[in-house]
Amino acid sequence: MERVLLSRQPIYRADMSPFGYELLFRDSDADRATIRNEDEATAQVVVNTFMEIGLEQMVGEHLAFINVSKNFVLSDFCESLPPGRVVLELLEPNNVDAVLLKRLNDLRGKGYKFAVGDFVFAQEFSRLLEFASIVKFDVINSPWNQVRKNLATMERYPHLERAAERVETQEQFQYCKSVGFEYFQGYFFCRPEFVKSPRLPLSRLMTLRLIAKLNNPNLNINELEEAIRQDLSLSYKLLRYVGSAACATRGEIRSIRHAAVLTGIDRLRIWASLIMFSGIEEKLRDVTQTAVIRARMCEKLAEAMKLEQADRFFLVGMFSLLDAMLNAPLDKILNSLYLTPDILNGILHHEGDFGVVLRCVLAYEKRDWDRVRCGDLDQETIRGAYIKAMAWSIRSLNGFSDSIPQRANAS
Repeated sequence: MERVLLSRQPIYRADMSPFGYELLFRDSDADRATIRNEDEATAQVVVNTFMEIGLEQMVGEHLAFINVSKNFVLSDFCESLPPGRVVLELLEPNNVDAVLLKRLNDLRGKGYKFAVGDFVFAQEFSRLLEFASIVKFDVINSPWNQVRKNLATMERYPHLERAAERVETQEQFQYCKSVGFEYFQGYFFCRPEFVKSPRLPLSRLMTLRLIAKLNNPNLNINELEEAIRQDLSLSYKLLRYVGSAACATRGEIRSIRHAAVLTGIDRLRIWASLIMFSGIEEKLRDVTQTAVIRARMCEKLAEAMKLEQADRFFLVGMFSLLDAMLNAPLDKILNSLYLTPDILNGILHHEGDFGVVLRCVLAYEKRDWDRVRCGDLDQETIRGAYIKAMAWSIRSLNGFSDSIPQRANAS
């Protein structure tokens, strides 16, 4: 089982209440990072936070500080993040030019906040201060006279707040408070906390197909829904992202289609590209195929029973296998996905119409013929739903989904 690795370090106010958390890239169980590509490391942090663990689980109601390079800022990836929940921390861009400054101004107009990390006052970097909200000073590696000089320079930027980082002793903390720092970070308060979580592996092929569809100017919502529904990992990451990016409220998401509409095609395009850029692993095909067959059979049975919104039953079947994929309790996983209560109860407790259909499909998988019952449907109809689901999954997983008719007429 692949794992998500991250570290987080709290940033405190002067009264020791938490202000935010800096999220740090990690690539080993030793809680260390070997960063070969800054932008890929940032993409990993974003994907792991927003699509795997969940923003609320990582930072609660506080701000998430995410280290970004100039290249990352100039890309579209920033727009995948909720502006009210993140602070983008610029680490001394090598080339502060008009293009970067214009981009910062545009992002600031959309509500994004910036911090300048490891700040050392220099004329070329001073232009960043117009767009930043917070400046972070390294109080370990800079002489105190240099720190005081830089603080004096900040007086010409009254909108800026100041953060002291690498605070390691009580004396340093007290001194930093006395000279006017508002925020504090360092080993004196807390070492970075190592966070590990199961990762749901993702198919590079499926992600590439989704990106191709999202860049088709004639894309319609039916095609978009089909592209996401064919993959358990994409579906899971979408719902996790919708919740973390504050696109929906708890208990609101009704289906994959609904989640895609809430997100919007432009943001979905960025979302899918970010997943690809972060580096993804190939998944186990057998579990994924079982999930797709189960989901499609649930949907076809719901259609046969003439139940409303049959696409919701697809989601029930698909997500009923998340515990096998993530090796974690199903109730814990599902409670983080902001699903409606009837869907949750259908998956977890087999209640209502969702539960009736799911129980039937599970019994069919086990060949427990005495329990293969679904309302008033006869055995031939149930068997037909399974055959249609199997055929659909084969076409989908082997790249023939573009030939599938519109869902209203699909077999």
